[in-house]
Order: sequence, then structure tokens, then C-alpha cells
Amino acid sequence: MYRPFVRWVTLNASPLLGKGISVIGKEITMSVALLFRKVVIGAAESSLDVAGAALLPGAWPIVKGALTPVLDRLKQRFGGQDVTASTQLASDAASAFERDEHLQELFRTNLLAALEPVVRGQKEIGQDVQKLMLIALGNTKALEDLLGGVSRIEEVLAGGVSLKPDDIEKLAATVARYVKVNDQTRTIAQQEMGQVAGELIKRQAARIEARAVELIRDHKLDRAADEVREGLVLVSVLLNEAPSDTSVRVLLGYFYKAMAQIFTEASSTVEANLYLDRASEVFELVKDVIPADKKTIGDVASAINGIGNVYYGRGEYEKAIDNFRLATTLVPNYAYAWHDMFGAYDGLARRGKIDLKELRHALLKTKETGQGTPGLDAGYIAQLENTLRGWEQQAAQP
Repeated sequence: MYRPFVRWVTLNASPLLGKGISVIGKEITMSVALLFRKVVIGAAESSLDVAGAALLPGAWPIVKGALTPVLDRLKQRFGGQDVTASTQLASDAASAFERDEHLQELFRTNLLAALEPVVRGQKEIGQDVQKLMLIALGNTKALEDLLGGVSRIEEVLAGGVSLKPDDIEKLAATVARYVKVNDQTRTIAQQEMGQVAGELIKRQAARIEARAVELIRDHKLDRAADEVREGLVLVSVLLNEAPSDTSVRVLLGYFYKAMAQIFTEASSTVEANLYLDRASEVFELVKDVIPADKKTIGDVASAINGIGNVYYGRGEYEKAIDNFRLATTLVPNYAYAWHDMFGAYDGLARRGKIDLKELRHALLKTKETGQGTPGLDAGYIAQLENTLRGWEQQAAQP
């Protein structure tokens, strides 16, 4: 796969971006990463507006507008924490930003889009806006041709030298051209996405969740955690776009449930309870808010089954069974609910309450409804049958 030229920048630049570029042979890199780092760390030491206005006072409104979606994305990544709340968080966020090329390009795209109407037809463009245009354009041959080589670019970025009017005009035209290319690319992408992107991501997220559960069963916790994190990103993308999508809400709850399982297997009780609480909150939202009509009955049943999983994770097997039974009443062919019911009766059996009738019934319904269902293959069903035989043998003893 083609990999673009890696943008990198030294971090010991002067307070006003200084030598905010790196020169490797003929390649010129003016990184948005340096701008981002200085803004967020400065914001942690004072405030976002104070830091931004001190850095590029004449262009701060443009930078702030482009920066806000990036900060929101990082806030999600850092568990809802404001990344400018402390110097350590800001530094961690800046490092994450420097590692994430896509996030850098999101910032660059936003900067170019915000710059284009500002510079279009404007007779006088201040030095800060000039610098921001150079940074936003980044590592482009067009920029090198425009400014006449590496030394000229260094001079413009590091000092207070203004560009010539002709150069500013060419620079503004370059910004406009890049914005147009971005818009054309977005149009092509939207045509390819059509109406199926959301459904595609949903299916992928569901596959990831099933795979994560299989890995947990095999005690491959690190790999399971990686799968769950990827799944959380996918469902978060969909919920950010359409938070009312109940099927995606349910998926979010099941990813939280899976993460709780991982921490339970790792004997991390505090973290497991945290994720069980998150899962419970999501499932209750679906169950209480969404009417159980034909369109949403499956989502409601999934949410109720999820609540049963939360009770199961807390060792409250009777309450778990009540929810699994309700889920299978709403959707009789709900294979996962029948499977989870078997697991809850198995939990009761481990406490000395062996109910062979219910164990057999739950396993029979799991086999009847689960053919072709991910995670319920013949090998795993054989394991459940062995579990049942073990309880049958124990119950037969005097």
C-alpha cells in the first residue's frame, strides 16, 4: 500500500512556530502537528483562547474553528476528558495527534476550508494568515515552487517577513485549488458510499463483537480487548452521526459488556463493574425509550437480553434469567438469549441449584435457533453439551 511522505517536525521551535518545518533533502514539511501541540499545551497552562491568540493572533478564529472537531474526537478517545484540562493530558493528546495521520489531515482539511473564504478576494492578508496558509498547505511541491526553495520558506515561517503581493495572490489561489480538490474528492467518496456505509459498518461491528466474545472464551484477552476497542470506534462513528439509531446503541452496550467480561477474566473487578454500569445505562435507554413495535422489537429484545448479561456479570443469575426469558418471549428464535439463559442456569448449578429441565430446554433452543449464528458453531455447542452432561452426572449421584 502506498504510504505518503511522513510528516514530522522537531518540537523545540520558537514560541511563534519558529522553525516549524523539517527539511529532508528536497522534501519540505510544515506540520500541523506542531501548531496543534503548541495550542493544546498552551491551553492547558492558560486557556484555549489565550493560547491561540498568543500564538497566531491574526488567524486564531480560523484555527479555533478548524480545531474544535479535532478536540472533540480526541475527547472521545480520552474517555470524555477535556484534553486541555491538564498539561499531561494535553501532552498525551498532542502525541496521539502526531501518531494519527488521518486526524492531522482532518485538521488540515478544516484549516484549508476555513481559509479559502477568508483569503478569497481579500486585498490585505496579515502575516499570521500567511503563515497559517503555509502550514495548512504543508508538504507540497506547489508551495516550494511558489516560494522559491527551502530557505525562502524557512525565512517566511521563522521571521516576520511578509510575502510579496504576487506571492500572496498565488498562495491564496493554491489554497482555493486544494479546497476544490478536497470537495471533488469528497463528492466521489459520497457517491461510492451511497446509502450502504452505515449498514456496512454495523455488520462489521457485529462481526467484531462476536469475534471478541470468542476470543474471551479462549482466554485471549489482549486480542479480545483490541477487537472491542475497534468496535467501540466503529459504533461511536455511527452514533455520532445518528445517535437515535437503536440497533447501534444496542451494539455499544454489548461492546461495553464484552469489555466488562475481559476485565472480569483478568480479575480487575473495579474496571469490570465500570463497564457493566456503562452497558446497563445504554441498554436501559433502549428498553425504556423505544416502543416495542414490529420495527424495533428486535432492538428491545436485544436490550433486555443485554440487561440480563449485566445481571449475569454481577452474579445475579435469577434476575438474568428473568430478562433472558422476556427476550425470548419477544423474539422466540433469539439464539443468543437462549444461549445466555443456559449460561445463567449453569451459574446457578455451580452454586448448587441444578435445574436439569431448564438447562436442557435452554440448550435445545440454542441448538434449534443458533444454526449458522456466529459464535455458536458445532464445536462450541459440543462444549455446552459436555457441560450439561456434567450436571446430569452430578445430579444422578446420591
